[in-house]
Amino acid sequence: MPNFRYRALTENGDIVSGVIAAPTSGEVARRIDYLRLVPVDPIVEESSKGAPRFNFKFAARIRPEDLTTFTLDLALLLKAGARLDRALELLATDPDIGRLRSTAGALRSSILAGESFGDALTHHPSLFPPIYVALVRVGEVSGTLDKTLQVLASDRARAEALRRKVADALRYPAFLLFAAACVLIFFLMFVLPQLGAVLHDFGTKLDPVAAAFLQLSEFMNAHPDGIGVATMLVLTSALLLARQATFRKAVILRLARLPFIRTIVELHQVAIFSRNLEVLLGAGVSLTTALRIIANMMSTWGDNAVWTRVGEKVRQGGKLSEALEQTGCLPAMAVRILRLGEETGQLPVLAGRVAEFYESKLQRSLDRTVGFVGPLAIIVISTIVGGLIVSVMTALLSVTQSVG
Repeated sequence: MPNFRYRALTENGDIVSGVIAAPTSGEVARRIDYLRLVPVDPIVEESSKGAPRFNFKFAARIRPEDLTTFTLDLALLLKAGARLDRALELLATDPDIGRLRSTAGALRSSILAGESFGDALTHHPSLFPPIYVALVRVGEVSGTLDKTLQVLASDRARAEALRRKVADALRYPAFLLFAAACVLIFFLMFVLPQLGAVLHDFGTKLDPVAAAFLQLSEFMNAHPDGIGVATMLVLTSALLLARQATFRKAVILRLARLPFIRTIVELHQVAIFSRNLEVLLGAGVSLTTALRIIANMMSTWGDNAVWTRVGEKVRQGGKLSEALEQTGCLPAMAVRILRLGEETGQLPVLAGRVAEFYESKLQRSLDRTVGFVGPLAIIVISTIVGGLIVSVMTALLSVTQSVG
């Protein structure tokens, strides 16, 4: 029978922990409830002694859409008059938020233990980013937590829509390349060996390109198991590395140097900076705090030192527009609009206008890139496959003529 470790809150407010042997975690939860204890952390099964277990948690990842639904539902419950702990208790049984149900229960336990909602969120840094925690703290202090959560949900929905647009724009060229690669592999594995046998029998001299592809085909057919294992290892390694933030950042920084990708990344940076600046300032977060939070977010898309210098200049009394102009991290048009916002006292409003403008430019740039990359991929792959077929057919024609 497996052992489950738990941490719970007693009626006196003390934290207790222990291990219970039970068939399932649900049975442990029933026993804890019978003892009038409130779980503080999720109930987890202890690893058995012996060989270490490798748990990559592919299926346990929480989708961004679940967090957006959780935020919006919590805002609606609070606006309807529910207490925070009661709202979280209801969400802990709501299937619409997926795997966040256990997190909702843990947040409720932390609140019952006397913590604020903002402090409870800090126990789950992988789920709730700094901007989320900062806005929740502001909402708690100002007594507008329901409105703050609704703003957060709207901003997350907008960001997810933009992310889907980027993914949709990249999906078509990726599908073309994948389909072309499958056609090329099929030709090398099944078609070319049949033609190559005829050419070898007659001792036909091939041009260098056709000869190279023929040698590649022979190698692939001679070592199919090794190639299959190597392919699986490469795909598995790629999936594991893609889950590492440092690896993703390195890939993004290298891709950002490419001509078409660089424009898209720059537009995306401006849109992210402006949109989050609007949300943070609109919620009442100070400019210096907002810039510190945004600097951590922007580190994924570029040099963190540049954005840190912007925050330092503003903290030392400088203007945001001057700091952005000196560092050159935003386009001149965006800086001029933000300067106007500083002068008129409408910086959050104009930051939102900048975000809308550059989000539309980003969408147009994505459409142009897809319209260019898609046909280019078709032309390149068609040229490779067509050239190979012409080379082989020319050699076969010469064989036919010599036999005749």
